[in-house]
Amino acid sequence: MDGKINKSETCYTCSVCGDEATCYKLYGAEAVCHSCRIFFRRIVTAKKTLTCIMPEPDKCSFDKFTRNKCRSCRYSKCLVVGMNPYLVGSCKQVKQISGSEASSPSSQMSTPDSVQEKFTGNCLVSECTKEILVLKYEEVSDNIILHPQGLYMKKLFRVDQSFYEQARVNKRIIEFPSDYEDTLKILLDSIALSFLTHFLPEFSADSLQRIAESSSLTLLGIYPGLESCFVHESILDQFKHSYLASPAFLDFWRKSFPGIENLKAVPIEAYETFKSPWAPNIEHEEFVEDNFDILVDLVSGDVEVAKLLNLLALFSPVRISLSKEEIFCLKQFQSKISIMIYNHLLNKEVFDNVAALESVSKLAKVVETMNRIGEIFHDGIIYHDEADILEDIETMEIEELAMNL
Repeated sequence: MDGKINKSETCYTCSVCGDEATCYKLYGAEAVCHSCRIFFRRIVTAKKTLTCIMPEPDKCSFDKFTRNKCRSCRYSKCLVVGMNPYLVGSCKQVKQISGSEASSPSSQMSTPDSVQEKFTGNCLVSECTKEILVLKYEEVSDNIILHPQGLYMKKLFRVDQSFYEQARVNKRIIEFPSDYEDTLKILLDSIALSFLTHFLPEFSADSLQRIAESSSLTLLGIYPGLESCFVHESILDQFKHSYLASPAFLDFWRKSFPGIENLKAVPIEAYETFKSPWAPNIEHEEFVEDNFDILVDLVSGDVEVAKLLNLLALFSPVRISLSKEEIFCLKQFQSKISIMIYNHLLNKEVFDNVAALESVSKLAKVVETMNRIGEIFHDGIIYHDEADILEDIETMEIEELAMNL
């Protein structure tokens, strides 16, 4: 023996019930016994609503002898120790693959120990908490956005100044320059790249660039959708809840735009950008409108969900080619952020286990949809002249009306 520990022969204590366990690393928890793993899988796949057998506010206490008495408390303990419902049915037993097994179809479905140990450590998955992710994003965005010679200060700040002045006088249609989406995309690219480089230090520069470009495209679609979720707030709160805006940037806005916290939020229908026809075809416009309605229903004004959805999008590139190791690493972040959303929803009275699982699943699908919407915004927006925007039926000639009938 060379002193290495054979994990398959090492016993652990189950972190759920205290029974003897082998460290299989399934469903996100390392030390879980066979019984609790089977129990967790059955509960998740059954999608049943669970209720504690004890009257409120009492909670069940259980061990390996009494673990079958209350399924609700046992399932809750599974979640507490890190078992992730979204890994059920997708993860396989982690094992070392020998050279003769490496080419077999069954071995390609599992993840070698060497891959897991490399990427769960060097990809900083241990730092994947909401607090750390948000603080790092705020730090990165402040360094880029608030830089005196940066793209925001030299160009986009003037756009925000114009937006503020138009909103302050209740202008019916808010105008934006025709290169606004392109400029914002470049800014989001640089923020996403810097942010992802911190958490994915082992990724190649090419992979990081492609992930950042895809993720920023998703954010380009998510942001106006989230603005619709907070349209009943002030402009400042609408911006605060829709974007991962830092306290420093919000203070900068307050100082630059006096009274902005008292201005009513602007619905996206008031933006020149969304005055039909704004896309090359009506199908694109309907696609955006329908999916923004879905996003509004899913978020339901929940600030925490909006924040976590932004974070999920950053680690969820769409339609790009990556290595198996890189995909494995990204899935670790996706898994952790998904369980953050799930736990947040489950703590709300209106959600049970089934509803929380369904909502997280829908939010994960929204990420891909918003990436497509980001593409539509980036590649296909039609900007109108002011005369075209202000024209209405009262200013049209009778001959024009007759031609349109």
